[in-house]
Amino acid sequence: LRGSEIFTDMLMDEDYVRELVGFCAEVAIKMSEMYIEAGMDIIAVVDPLVSQIAPESFDAMLAESFTAVFDYIRSRDRFSSFFVCGNATPQLDVMCKTNPDSIAVDENVDFKYGKSVSDQYNIAISGNIPLTVVMLHGEPNDNRKCVIDLLDSIEDKRNMIVSPGCDMPYDVPLENTIACAQAVKSTEQAREMIVGYEGMDLSDIEVEIPDYDHLERPFIEVFTLDSVQCAACTYMMAAATRAKEKYGDQIDIIEYKYTVKENMVRCQKMGITNLPTMVINGEIKHVSIIPDNEELSQEIEALL
Repeated sequence: LRGSEIFTDMLMDEDYVRELVGFCAEVAIKMSEMYIEAGMDIIAVVDPLVSQIAPESFDAMLAESFTAVFDYIRSRDRFSSFFVCGNATPQLDVMCKTNPDSIAVDENVDFKYGKSVSDQYNIAISGNIPLTVVMLHGEPNDNRKCVIDLLDSIEDKRNMIVSPGCDMPYDVPLENTIACAQAVKSTEQAREMIVGYEGMDLSDIEVEIPDYDHLERPFIEVFTLDSVQCAACTYMMAAATRAKEKYGDQIDIIEYKYTVKENMVRCQKMGITNLPTMVINGEIKHVSIIPDNEELSQEIEALL
């Protein structure tokens, strides 16, 4: 409802944020009621904001409303799932405390660590097959290997759900989804199929890294999964876009979408391990956490 302005709201007016999120919870409960009456068994609550804020802010302004939604779903004898986009590692504990039946994480979260947190609350955890490098651009054996590696990393597989890290990109090959399911249902057979398989080879893809020592103006690079499909990425790109609107020709901005193979290589060369990430003049500045307008302006003006 507020877009990226809600980050400013959290600093300036906590009561307003609680009221706004409370309204959202009322709508979510009503939607859940309709979904349940339509026959749905599992209701997922998806939030791109939680990974962008401190756990203390979550507790102060969001937790009560999320708990109300999950309590309602449980009162209707249905299951709930709480999915947060981006690197939600610091927030996993407070997410579990809102009492969902499961949490869901994407590839930015270490699944083994995530399960160690969810196990403390006897909550299921689902995830986190990488969407682009594996599901979109990989071969079936890449998908089999990813799932098998994920299964092998978890000793106690109770409360473990293997799933894509988020919404699958359009054009994911059908055979890749079949390979994932096969690796779960027929693990040993799939394991035999990947013996000797070394994985995707991107060594033939060349990308040119900018000469950061000789830039004409400050250069903001935003590395995303895809700012159209990934809400956390949308927020990060929006921050850069607002800066461009403010400074105009004084700065340059660009988005590198991880759905493009060349940008996968670019991330490797730049040392980008989490998305979204903002790089300014070749320096990694903001990883997963969205800068507010004032902070980003100060960083830009220091370079002008």
